[in-house]
Amino acid sequence: MQPTIRLRLEKAYNVRELGGMSTRDNQVTQWHRFLRADDISRLSDHDIDVLLQYGVNTVIDLRSQNEREAAPDALLKIASVKTIHYPMMKGNVQNDVSQYSPEELARLNRHLGHFYVEMLADKELIFGLLKEIITAPSGCILFHCSAGKDRTGTLTALLLKIAGVDDVDIVVHYMSSYQYLANSPMFAKLPRGIDSGMMESRPEYIQEALAYLNRYANIEDYLQECGLSREQIDLLKDRLVKVG
Repeated sequence: MQPTIRLRLEKAYNVRELGGMSTRDNQVTQWHRFLRADDISRLSDHDIDVLLQYGVNTVIDLRSQNEREAAPDALLKIASVKTIHYPMMKGNVQNDVSQYSPEELARLNRHLGHFYVEMLADKELIFGLLKEIITAPSGCILFHCSAGKDRTGTLTALLLKIAGVDDVDIVVHYMSSYQYLANSPMFAKLPRGIDSGMMESRPEYIQEALAYLNRYANIEDYLQECGLSREQIDLLKDRLVKVG
């Protein structure tokens, strides 16, 4: 199947490639290696066929156990697809916002960039997540959360940073989520208690995450502080940009 920037699926709205982006050392992120996605629990049979034909053979579910139980991935029933559950937030995220306490809502409603930095600053979490990516079977990895904007967006920014993509291109890639999700069921009605800004993909949100990474002399220093070896970093870069 030909590579495409966004896969036109019937029941998922923010399924996009990380391929085709130029890097500072004149390489290009490779197609059919990584797909970022929103909720894939409602995929139609057609959607599943599209993803399988596209080469997806690994799914990394970044959601909490509560989210996962409430809306199981549709690809769980496909024997040829390996599913890895790796929550990118500590604790259990609720699908029903009404279940949150006022204190939890206040935390959710604060500037999203702080939340992204919290995830990146959890070096043990990042090490484990990147190790899962490095050791995954060759083929296309699809990683997702519920909206495909925050947890998925943070991991996307990190992967593109590792590949050597310019920050401005990472920001533009992140900003597309709101446009793609605007007509999805998740965004049809804003849950009570959630600030409208949380539903957007404003540039300053991901810029704060990039500013945190840019505090390091280079991305390799950050990855080594997370615990990755030089060999593991090279394997990760190869997965992103190596031809063949």
